[in-house]
Amino acid sequence: MDIGSFKLFLFDIEGTTTPIEFVHKILFPYSVQKMDSFFQTSSLENEWKQKLLEEAKNDPTYKGRIGDSPEALSEYCKYLVSVDRKSGPLKEIQGRIWKIGYESGELKSLMFSDVPEFLKRIQSSRKKAAVYSSGSVQAQKLIFQYSESGDLTKYFSGYFDTAVGGKRESASYSKIAKELGVEPRKILFFTDIKEEADAAIGADLRAAVLERPGNSKQPEHPYLKLTSFETLNPSHS
Repeated sequence: MDIGSFKLFLFDIEGTTTPIEFVHKILFPYSVQKMDSFFQTSSLENEWKQKLLEEAKNDPTYKGRIGDSPEALSEYCKYLVSVDRKSGPLKEIQGRIWKIGYESGELKSLMFSDVPEFLKRIQSSRKKAAVYSSGSVQAQKLIFQYSESGDLTKYFSGYFDTAVGGKRESASYSKIAKELGVEPRKILFFTDIKEEADAAIGADLRAAVLERPGNSKQPEHPYLKLTSFETLNPSHS
């Protein structure tokens, strides 16, 4: 695929720019480890506590304590992590915990080695890059700011989380294109999940699927398959 005609490159994070192992073996366990102390010492706004409490009350699969005490809220968040639930309140809380970890130096994010150079090539080509991930916008910014490759946030012009909608819903990609002011067909979305690529295509974007180490094998699909960004040239050929 000649990618020189695209104006914007939209990146998923997990399994695309960042190894899945880092997210599941470093970030998630770190958030669980710090959950108790976070709820005991933080001044989490009542709005978020109520959202979390409401979710727990309406969760048919949760069998633990339900209440707004630090212990009960922490217990429910740990449960959400254990079942890999894409919960808005959980993502907000994890983002805050990770912020503390990154700023203290306890956390440093990993990028695939080809990512920083590709972002530089995009910028040099006067094209734009943006992020769409299920993690909160705050968590997205942190993972690129505190990477072992240095601060990569300067390469991105927008960040989107599930506040715009689910990643397997075409309407989400339409909203992103509209907000960025770019024609959908001029956006190339990088992901590791076929169904997310399907949703992007449904909104008239183009898509490529990353086959990185640790990624789940995807069903057959017609999209560009990539093992890295090394061979991609964002400039017009």
